Amino acid sequence: MSNPRAWSLLAVDGARQYGGNSGYQDDPSQVYRYDSFVANHQQVAKKDVIVIRSSSGVLGVAQITDIELGKGEKERQRCPICAVSDIKRRTTIEPPWICRNRHEFVEPAREKVTVETFAAHYGETFRPAPSGLTLDRLAAAVVRPNDQMSIKEIDLARIEPWLRDDPDCNALVKKFVTGIDIDTVGNAADDDPPHSVIEARRRVLREVNQRRGQVKFRNRLIARYGAACQISRCAFPGLVEAAHIRPYAETNDNGAHNGLLLRSDLHTLFDLDLLAIDPSNLTVKLHADVLAAGYEEFDGKPLFLNGTSGPDLAALSDRWEDFQLSQPAEDAASQSGSVATPISD
Repeated sequence: MSNPRAWSLLAVDGARQYGGNSGYQDDPSQVYRYDSFVANHQQVAKKDVIVIRSSSGVLGVAQITDIELGKGEKERQRCPICAVSDIKRRTTIEPPWICRNRHEFVEPAREKVTVETFAAHYGETFRPAPSGLTLDRLAAAVVRPNDQMSIKEIDLARIEPWLRDDPDCNALVKKFVTGIDIDTVGNAADDDPPHSVIEARRRVLREVNQRRGQVKFRNRLIARYGAACQISRCAFPGLVEAAHIRPYAETNDNGAHNGLLLRSDLHTLFDLDLLAIDPSNLTVKLHADVLAAGYEEFDGKPLFLNGTSGPDLAALSDRWEDFQLSQPAEDAASQSGSVATPISD
């Protein structure tokens, strides 16, 4: 799944603050043009949300529908002394030009260079910016602030309160939310309630990600057993989670021998000691209350091992003892028996 990003794009409505580039002819309500000399030019993609700004205000919000590629020539201006392109024209000081190395000069050196060109189209989705969305508020949403960059990544959640006030802009936010990729959100970090639909979506995905287990641990289990639940054989990625047999908090053990791949509901039952694996025959056993709730099909089912030796029997034996303690006395007695000799990978 591709993960949408959000960008603040500077449209030229006069001279740029920095003079290394000669600028582009944009129709800010239809298309944004840039080239391979512009930072982040390779990062912008279709379906990304963009906020178009000028030096005087925020112009509008849109979603990129297409990016047209090409080649062209561009005038590049440099400091005639040190050749850097990071130069700035001053309006009240002579000489009028200065570079980042503090060289002052009357006119920059000019050269023609061949560049890759990009035209991001979004005309059908363009909406005028809500009045509350100011340049200061947009600047506060920039992820890695840099005064010189024309294309800056932003966290759309930080300006969402002003976008929600406009129905069309709010619709763009909702489309953005549905595209957020679970693998990009990290793990749950705090208990503060989210203040935006974007943060709410990220919170849900972080919690799902946390339930799925640490990425490396989960990948080890998938490499060992295949990408499906070892009990139900459910193969839908969003429901298959990595379960520790011995809790990680107690052992710091992320080895494949200490894990099972389980469907999310079966993972929960395993964590609550309402489901266990009988170490004597590697079959599933369920608490009486779970059986009564409609899980009979899994009771007695063999654990899928994919031709491997399976998980650590000593770890399963520990969990089996916890499971028996949770059972009614008569059921625990009927399920007690010999335990196989533990094996390790």
